[in-house]
Parts: sequence; C-alpha cells; structure tokens
Amino acid sequence: MWSIQDSLELYNVKNWGNGFFDINEKGHVSVLPTRDPNESIDLKILIDELQSRGIQLPILLRFSDVLYERMREICSAFSQAITEFEYKGEYQGVYPVKVNQVKQVVESIVDSGKDYKYGLEVGSKPELMMVLGLVTARDSIVVCNGYKDAEFIELALLGKKLGINIILVIEKFSELELTLKIARKVNVDPNIGIRIRLSSKGAGKWAESGGDRSKFGLGPVEIMRAVEMLKKEDKLNCLQLIHYHLGSQINTITTLKYGLREAGRYYAELMKMGAGLKYIDTGGGLAVDYDGSRSNRSFSSNYSMQEYANTVVYEIQSVCDENEIPHPIIVTETGRALTAYHSVLVTNVLGVAEVPRTFSPIEISDDTPTQVIEFQDVLASINQKNFREAFHDVLDLRKQILDLFNLGYLSLEWRAFAESCYWASLQKIWGFARDMEPIPVELARLEKMISDIYFCNISIFQSLPDTWAINHFFPVIPIQNHENEPVRQATLADVSCDSDGKIDLFIDEHGTRHTLPLHPIGHDNNYLLGFFLVGAYQEILGDLHNLFGDTNAVHIAWDEAEKAYLIDHVEDGDSVTDVLKYVHFNKDTLVSEFRKKVELSLRMQEIKIEEARLTLEMYRQGFEGYTYLENEQD
Repeated sequence: MWSIQDSLELYNVKNWGNGFFDINEKGHVSVLPTRDPNESIDLKILIDELQSRGIQLPILLRFSDVLYERMREICSAFSQAITEFEYKGEYQGVYPVKVNQVKQVVESIVDSGKDYKYGLEVGSKPELMMVLGLVTARDSIVVCNGYKDAEFIELALLGKKLGINIILVIEKFSELELTLKIARKVNVDPNIGIRIRLSSKGAGKWAESGGDRSKFGLGPVEIMRAVEMLKKEDKLNCLQLIHYHLGSQINTITTLKYGLREAGRYYAELMKMGAGLKYIDTGGGLAVDYDGSRSNRSFSSNYSMQEYANTVVYEIQSVCDENEIPHPIIVTETGRALTAYHSVLVTNVLGVAEVPRTFSPIEISDDTPTQVIEFQDVLASINQKNFREAFHDVLDLRKQILDLFNLGYLSLEWRAFAESCYWASLQKIWGFARDMEPIPVELARLEKMISDIYFCNISIFQSLPDTWAINHFFPVIPIQNHENEPVRQATLADVSCDSDGKIDLFIDEHGTRHTLPLHPIGHDNNYLLGFFLVGAYQEILGDLHNLFGDTNAVHIAWDEAEKAYLIDHVEDGDSVTDVLKYVHFNKDTLVSEFRKKVELSLRMQEIKIEEARLTLEMYRQGFEGYTYLENEQD
C-alpha cells in the first residue's frame, strides 16, 4: 500500500527541502516558510485560489519569509562561530544583486538584513544606480565589484559623500589610477578594496573564477604596484578591504580552506605594510544542496552552513593571531544560498507522449514478413535467463525492419506492428533488468528509452535556463496525488520548438536518475508539477526563445496574526505585446498590416463581414494574452 512517506522518500524531499518543503496528509506539497510545521502553505490549494483569481499557469511563487529565515540562519551561523572561537571582529554579509535583481526580492533582503548590518554587492552601473536609490542604512556596506569606468567610479564616490559606506574594489590596476584621480576631483577619500587573484582554484562548474588565469583581480606583482601608488598618494589608509572569489556553488569544504589560507596571508602582509584594512571579503561560494545528497557532487554540498561559518572564522582568526594583527570584519557575498529556496515554479502538464503499451499477437500467414514473425517470436520468448541476449536481438530486428521500410519492401501496417513488438519487448526486458545489481550500462538506458514524455507549460529557456546551459538540475515533483503511487516514468519537455527544451535528469533517494516517476494525468490539464530551489539566477538569466516571456509571479507572505498566507503582490507575466516590443515590433503597425489582409480577403469574397470582424477582434485580443498556453475556460 503506497503512502505519503513513500513519496517523501522517492522524491527525497526531506533532504533537498532543508525543512522548507513537505507533503501533507492530503498528498499535497506544502511550503513551511519559517520551518514551523504549524505555519504550512498547501501549494495545491494556493494554486487553485490563484487560478480562481484569473492568474494563469505557469506561476512563479516567491515566499518572502523563506528569505527572512535564510538571512537569519546565515547570520546566526556566523554569530555562533564568532562566539565559539572568541573572534574579535564582526560579520557583515552582502547580497550580490546579480543573483536575483527583482525589486521585491532585493527589498525583502534589505529589510531582513537591517538587524544584521547586511549590505549589497553590485557589479555594473545599473546595479549601482539601483542600490544608490535603495540603501538607507549607514552601518552596512556596499561592495562595488566588476569593471568600472569614470562614471561608475564617480557615482560611487558621490554616494560615499552622501554617507553610504561604498567600497570600490579594484579589478584591474588602471582602475586604481582612475579612482584616485576622480576622488581628487570630487574631494573625497575613497574606500578602496583590491580583488586578489588567488592561485587557489575553486571546485565544480565555476572553478575558473579563481586561479592564476582568472579574468578577475590583481596578482602579487600588481598588488605591490598598487601599494606603492597608494603610498605615493598618501592613501594607503584608504585600502580598507581585500576580496577574492573562488566561484559559485563550492561543493567541498577543503576548497574553501585553501582559499581562506591564501587570502589570509595577503591580508597579513598588507597590514604589515601599513594598509588600513578593516574587511576581508571571502566572496561567494556557499553551496546549495540541490540533490539532497550532502556530497561533493557538483550541485550538492558536503558541509553544513555552520561548518562553513566555522571554517571562515577559524581560518581568518588563525592567520591574524599568528601575525598578531587585529581580526577584520568578515564579509561574504552570499547570494545563491540566500535566495534559492524562496522560489517555486508551478505549471501544468499539457499532454503526454506515451510509448505503446498494448500488444496483440497476430496469426501468422503466408503474407507475414519473416522479420515480423521473428520479432513476435522473440517477444514471446523473453525470460529471466535470456533477456540480455534478447535485447541484442530486438535491436537488430528493429534495424532490419527500418531498412526494409525505407527501401519500400515493408508496408506501413507491418512497420507499425513491428514497432509495437519493439516497445513491448523493451518493456519486458526492463522488467527483468531493473532488478540487476548493478544494472549493465547498455540496459540501464532502457528506463529512459521506454519512458513517457510529459509536455509542460513552460519554457526551459525562460524559466530554468541553467538546466540546458550548464546541465544543472532542480528538484521536480508533482504538487498533488502523493497518496497514490506514481506508476509512469517520464522525461519532461517544454513548449518551445527546440530539442534542448527538455529535462531528463532528476533527483531520487539514491542521487540522480534519468526519468521522473509521475502519475497518469487527467483530461483537464490540471496535473501540476513544481520546480523547486529556482530562486537564484534563473529569472535573470532567462531568455525569450520562441518569444515565451516572463511568467506570472506572486509574492506570498505569512500572516502571523491570521496564521495564514497572504497574497502580498502579483506581477503579471509578459503579454504578447510585451515580448514583441522587446524585439522591436509595434502592435499598432502589426494590427494595421493585418487589417489590410482582412480587407483584401473581403474584397475577394474569401470571408464575410462578420468573419472579418471576428478575425480582426481575435487578432487584437491576442496581443494582450499570455505568451504561454491557456486553458479553454480561460
């Protein structure tokens, strides 16, 4: 008898969910924004309510309380480490806005970070402009990374004159000269940081962010030149921060330690030279355990948040104590770990491409092709002893059938019958092969070969770009039906006209697999799938492939007084007009040109006046519609 506990284990929810996600007694996925079981939001009920309000799928759900909880967790981990090791400095994190620049997200982070002196990090002029208009607190810092021109630098220095604690991080030597020049012009002492190009490298996909050949930062020779220039200008006291970055999603704690030790040595040496250093910025890298394996896989993490904080504090303290220098303020640029959990993308399944599951043997006659007879015989003979040999026979027979069909020696009717034999044979073979330990490589691919394709009402390129760009994967599970056993194996396809618009790597209790267990769908397009941990980078990196635009997005807050969720803010997804405007098509011009076609058809008596009116009206209305597929009742 299938149970909800079976679903929790099958989809590994407890491990990747990190306390924020569960399955309730109704068999629905629930969100626990504060990790309190008594403050649970049923996603199926929430989606039903949103649809009743006319908000169509796909919908991106953002849970602001999850951001608050992650902020508290990160800062508490460092507070505990500082207390445990009797560290004499502070912790002041910054959020890299590039991770998710959406207004409500950034504002939630700024609001939740006020009690922790949590600041922001920018890497471009638009991001700097955003932050200059947003930041009000003077006890947090704004770190300016990235390449800079004169306008960028002057804006940052003017912000400092207004009382914002802005630190300009030098990425290349010429920026230092320009910064000092503009500082003289606006009559302000700059807060300067230097990005160090460590020899230590990161791990995983973003390992090249560090190392000797990194595109960012100054090496030892350039750092010495910078020190000499600052001394010459009597501004060495303005050098307040050193920064390094080993890369995003660092999955092993050992890699972090190597970087901390090397950066600590730079800090100690610069302090001995008379630099006015107050901060050491260890960059990003705090990983998210996307698959729940707690391992050193690319999209996992073999350490906890507390171990991360302990390691950072301990390694920096050790270098400082060894060199008898003050403990600096520790800065981390935590973005992915802060935002990933707060967003869930929910969409509906539009249809299923099923492999043939039924097979009816035929009576052999003189007209039956030899290969078809052999196929039927092989299918009937498959058993525990010969299934591996039968697999080879099946592949060979199918090739023969294809060759005969392509040469015109086999009818479509016989080709279709042979195809049914083929799929029935593969399913029978897999029934034996799946019990092998281990499953041979050639047979392991059978599970994917005989899986269904579930077509989802999303664009992978718009909403989950990392799945095709870097083979990232996110937890995907049904939103409902968890009281029932999922008996179908599936891969997922989106609505784009691109073969890359698919997902065929999923999480299970043993790590990853190439199919996703799902339930048979009904006929109402209301079988819902949730894509979890999508709060970092996905919205910003999404593109307009096939002109599928931003999805509808809804901000959900927990109302403590009412003990219920609150629909805090709704952002309409892109309309057809919006996406056409992005690619420089004007709605009015298109309507005018379409009207000409309608008028021409009228003159040629191809359509009637009422048809012309309805056609033009439908065309106009289409511009205001959602770019994704809509249910008929909508």
